[in-house]
Amino acid sequence: MSQTTVSIRRSLLTNLIAIVLVLGVAILAMTFVGSRRTLRRFSQSLIDQTLSRVVIQLDGFFDPVARELQTLEAWSRAGLLNLDDPADLNARLVGFMQEYPWVTSCMVADDLGREHMVIRQGDRWRNRQLIQGEDTGQARWLEWSDAEPDPIESEEDLDYDSRLRPWFQGAASLLESSPVASARIHWTEPYTFFTTQAPGITASMAHATPDGGVRVIGLDVLLTDISRFTREIDVHERGTAFVLTEDGRLVGLPRGYRSADDAGLREALLKHPAELGTPVARDLSAALLSDDAVADRATRFESDDGAWWGQLRRDPLGPGRYLQIGVAVPEADLLGNVLQQRIWISVLTAIVLAIAVGRAVILANRYSRPLEELVRESERISTGDLEPGSPIETRVDEVHRLAEAHDKMRDGLKTLLKIEHDLKIARRIQESTYPEKLPELDGFEIAAWSEPADETGGDTYDVIGIHGATIGDKIVLTDGEAGRAVLLLADATGHGIGPALSVVQVRAMLRIAVRMSSDLSEIATHMNQQLCADLPGGHFITCWLGELSSSDGRLGTLSAGQGPLLWYRAARDEFESRSADVPPLGLFDSGKIDVPEPIAMERGDIYAAISDGIYEAADPDDAMLGEEPVMQVIRDHRESTASEILSAVREAGETFARGRPPDDDRTIIIIKRA
Repeated sequence: MSQTTVSIRRSLLTNLIAIVLVLGVAILAMTFVGSRRTLRRFSQSLIDQTLSRVVIQLDGFFDPVARELQTLEAWSRAGLLNLDDPADLNARLVGFMQEYPWVTSCMVADDLGREHMVIRQGDRWRNRQLIQGEDTGQARWLEWSDAEPDPIESEEDLDYDSRLRPWFQGAASLLESSPVASARIHWTEPYTFFTTQAPGITASMAHATPDGGVRVIGLDVLLTDISRFTREIDVHERGTAFVLTEDGRLVGLPRGYRSADDAGLREALLKHPAELGTPVARDLSAALLSDDAVADRATRFESDDGAWWGQLRRDPLGPGRYLQIGVAVPEADLLGNVLQQRIWISVLTAIVLAIAVGRAVILANRYSRPLEELVRESERISTGDLEPGSPIETRVDEVHRLAEAHDKMRDGLKTLLKIEHDLKIARRIQESTYPEKLPELDGFEIAAWSEPADETGGDTYDVIGIHGATIGDKIVLTDGEAGRAVLLLADATGHGIGPALSVVQVRAMLRIAVRMSSDLSEIATHMNQQLCADLPGGHFITCWLGELSSSDGRLGTLSAGQGPLLWYRAARDEFESRSADVPPLGLFDSGKIDVPEPIAMERGDIYAAISDGIYEAADPDDAMLGEEPVMQVIRDHRESTASEILSAVREAGETFARGRPPDDDRTIIIIKRA
C-alpha cells in the first residue's frame, strides 16, 4: 500500500504554522486558564520566602535565650552559681541579665527545694531566696535599684515549691536524654508566672551536682516582649507576622494590633486570633486554623479589605515543644502589577503570532529549495555515485554550510572506502603471517590462536619448526615433523595498523634470526637494538620467546615484559606463574640480553603464553577476568588436548564478557607435554 507524500515546502509551511498556532494558543491558555495556578505558585513562593525570613528573625529572639541558658548551666557546673552565697549569686545573675534585657527572671533551684530567683521589674531588682520547710516554704526577699543600691529585706511564708513547677520538672526529665546540651533545653507551655502574674514562657536546663543531686537553671521570657518583637517585624507593606502556641493561641501579637501598653498586650495574649476583634485576624483564624487548611501551604482568604495570603510553619523550640509562626500578606502586596502584566502578555502574544506566521511562510520557501536539492544529491550518493553534483546556491548560512558538509561527506566517503579496502588488505596480510600449519614435535602438542580487537591488531604469534639436522650452513625449517621449535608471542602498544606493522616486523626479524642459527639471547638482543632504533618514543613491544626441544623435553623461555606466563606442573597439580625476565623490547638498549635456564617439562605439564587481552577481558560492569579463572580453566581441562585447552580459555573469556566486545587484541599459545 503506497503512502501519500507531501513536498518539503508544503510540509515545512504546514508544520511551522501549526506549531506557531499551537504555541500561541498554549501561551494564551496558560495566561488565562492557568492564571489561578500561576498566581498560587507565585504567592506560595513569596510567602515561603517571607515566612523563612520571619522564622530567621524570631530565631534571633529565642536562640540567644537558649545559648545563654547553656552558659549559665556551664557556670553552675563549674560551681560559680552557689546557692549558699546569695550575695555572689545576685551579683552574677544581675550582671548576666543586664547583658540580656529580654530575660525578665532568672532562677537557680535544686532538688532539696532551695531556689534563688532574680526578677527585673522596670529599673528595680528583686531577689527571692527560698528554703523549703516541712509544711511551707520560707522566702527571704531583697529589693534594690541602681539609684538605691542598699537592699530592702523582708520575709514571708510562701506556699511555693519550685520542684513542682513545670520548668523544673521538664528540665529534670531531660537530664539524661542526650549528651548534646541544646537537646536538654526544656521550653514550657506559655503560662502565668507565679510571682509576677504575667504571661510568659520559661526555658530551663538541668544538670547533676557532684553530690548526686539535681540543679535546674531557668530563664523567664515575657510574652509581651515576644509581641513587641513580632509587631516590629517588617512583612511587606501591609503584612503581619504572629506567633501561636501548639493549640493556636497567640503568644506573639501581629503588627498593627491596636493596643501598645503592657496591659492591653496582656489582655490579648493567649487568645485565639478570632478573639482579637479585627477582620483580618478573624478571617485569618478561620482560614489557617480550620480543619481544611493544608500544613506548610499558603492559603488564600478573603477579608474586608480584599484578598490575603497566609501560611503557618512549625518552629521547634526543643524536645516535644514547638511554636507556630504565621504570616499574612495582602495579595496586592505580593502580586503587584502581575494582573496588568498578564494583559500585556496576551497582547504581545497575539502580535508575535501574526509575525511568526508570516515568517513561517518566508522561511518555508527559503529552506525548502536547497533542502530539496540536497535530498536529490543524497539519493544520488546512495546509489554509489560519488562524483560532484551541481553547486547548491543559498543565502542561508547554515544551509550553505550543510551543502559544504555534504561535499566533504562525499570526499570523506571516498577516503573511507579506500581506507576500508586498505584495512581489509592489511588484515589479510597480517593473517597470512600466521602459520597455516603448526609443526609437530614428538611428545608435545602445540596450539596457537590470535584475534585483533580492530581490523588489524598489535598482537602476533609464530611457531617455527626446525629439523634436527642441518643442510650446509642453513637451518631447515618445516611445518611438519620437527626436532625443535622456536615460538613467539608479541604484543605492541595499542592496536591498529601501526602496532600491526611493528609486530609483523618482529616476526620477520625472528624468522631471519632463526635461519641464521641464532640462539634466544642473540635473537632478543638484536631485536631490542633494532626496535630501539625504529620505534618512536614511548612505544615498545612486550614479547615472549620460547625454544622447545623434543629430544630432552626442555623449554627455553625469555619474557620481555610479557606476563604472567603459566606453567602447570602436573605431578604437583600446581601452577607456577612466571613474570617478565627483562623489560619490553624497544624501551632502551641495555646490551646483551641473557636467557634464563630452560625448564624441563614433564609428562602432562602445560605451558601457556597468553596476552593481556585475555586476562583483562571485561564484562559490562568493567570487572576483569584475571589470572585465577584462567588457571582454573587450564586445571579443569588438563586431560584435554592443547587445542581443547585453548578453546576452553577462549570460551571462558567470552562467557565472562557477556557479549561485551573485546577492548584489546587476544593471543594464546598452549604447549602440552603428552
